[in-house]
Amino acid sequence: MNRTYLNAGRPLLTLALVAALGAGLAACESPEQRRYANLSEDNSTCATFGAGQGSRDYTDCMLKQQSRRDSEKLNALERQRISTQNSKDSLEMVRKMQCDREAKKDREAGRRPRDCH
Repeated sequence: MNRTYLNAGRPLLTLALVAALGAGLAACESPEQRRYANLSEDNSTCATFGAGQGSRDYTDCMLKQQSRRDSEKLNALERQRISTQNSKDSLEMVRKMQCDREAKKDREAGRRPRDCH
């Protein structure tokens, strides 16, 4: 194979490796490290909006960033709760369908059908 062709994929491979390592290391952050990273990110966001540190606009911006993060967490928890409930409902529906199927077989065989309620 041509050496140029092999080297062409190297930057992409390097980028993928860095992304994978970054994701793995992010999972190892302590709560304090995550808090510091959030604070740093919020500070940068507010500075980008032109809010000078110590000003009323800066304080309002920082509060909005925290509120946004809290809302995202609550929304994620709500989506997880809904997903869990949907899974439980689906399992119950499958159980009921299987029971109904077995009850039908019982009736067809002349046996007393099971109670599926």
